[in-house]
Amino acid sequence: MPPEFDKVGAWSSLLGACRIHQNVEIGEIAAKNLFQLEPNVASHYVLLSNIYASARLWDKSTEVRNKMKEMGVRKEPGCSWIEFDDEVHKFTAGDVSHPQSEELHGFLETLSERMRKEGYVPDVSCVLHNVDEEEKENLLCGHSEKLAIAFGILNTPPGTTIRVAKNLRVCNDCHVATKFISKIVGREIIVRDVRRFHHFREGSCSCGDYW
Repeated sequence: MPPEFDKVGAWSSLLGACRIHQNVEIGEIAAKNLFQLEPNVASHYVLLSNIYASARLWDKSTEVRNKMKEMGVRKEPGCSWIEFDDEVHKFTAGDVSHPQSEELHGFLETLSERMRKEGYVPDVSCVLHNVDEEEKENLLCGHSEKLAIAFGILNTPPGTTIRVAKNLRVCNDCHVATKFISKIVGREIIVRDVRRFHHFREGSCSCGDYW
């Protein structure tokens, strides 16, 4: 690559694509380069571990997680936030601490049913817990960015652009789900994750599904 080229961004996008397409071989190459460029960034290790887990290579997945521990690399808890009425509302996965938690989770369940009718299929491979398929889908429904987006939809006038920020990389399921949500509710949704801005509009994303 040319010296001025964004090597981290390129390898990171490739690793993310390998996660989506479950390409273990190329994913290992991308991860190896990222480990050399950014050895203390937890998301690279987590993504490779997830690629192995999706391919049911459990030993390799565990090996990557153990390597993280040995190197002292810690995964930061995922959280998303949205600003409303000069106040920042912060959410974590499965969050029930927010005053509107019950309403948000109920809204997401109803929205999920509408999304399924439009062709949405939950990507349960994004949940690595050893639980049944139904519980995995429930866990996906409570991801932090989905809760923040639901809050924005319920608390702002129709047509208002929703802006959400997240401290980690958006998972594949949330990315797909947000495309469906933008189309169903007729909203533009902007999500800023650790890598880039995602501008969702009418069922598509500005990143072209590579991030």
